[in-house]
Amino acid sequence: MKVQLWSFGKENEAYIVEGMKMFSGRLQHYCDFELKFLNAGKNAGNLPPEELKKQEARILLSILESYHTLIVLDERGKDMTSLQLSFLIEKQQMISSKTLVFLIGGAFGIDESILLKAREVVSLSKLTFPHQLVRLIVTEQLYRAFTLLNHEKYHHQ
Repeated sequence: MKVQLWSFGKENEAYIVEGMKMFSGRLQHYCDFELKFLNAGKNAGNLPPEELKKQEARILLSILESYHTLIVLDERGKDMTSLQLSFLIEKQQMISSKTLVFLIGGAFGIDESILLKAREVVSLSKLTFPHQLVRLIVTEQLYRAFTLLNHEKYHHQ
C-alpha cells in the first residue's frame, strides 16, 4: 500500500528535514511512503482566508484520484490514539486501499468540499502546531502505527 502525506507550504527547517528523513526511511520498510508538497499559487498569501481555502480545495480536487483514500487532519476531527491510528491503517489494508493520503490543511484550515471527500477526519491535538512540525509528528505517528501493526518494540503502553 502507498501512504502519502500531502501538505501545503514550503520545505522544512533543517531539524525537521533530518527527522523526516529518519522516519521516512523507517516507513519504507512497511509501505511506499511519499511526502508531497502542494503549492497554493503565487498570490496565495494575499487572499482572504476563505478564498485561500477554496483555492487550496480546487488544487486538491484536481489531483485527488478515485483510488485515493483521503484522511484529513483537522482540529475539528475526531481524537485518535496511536493504537486507533494503527487500526485505521489496518482496516484500509484489509479493504485493499491502493493509496492512503493523509492531508494537512493550509494555515486557515480545510474547505468543506474536501472534508466531504474524506474517509476520516482526524485531530492530532487541540494544540496549534507549525505545519512543518505537524509533518514530522504525522510521519512519526505513521511509523509508530506500522510498528504496532507488526508487533514490534517501539510503542510503550
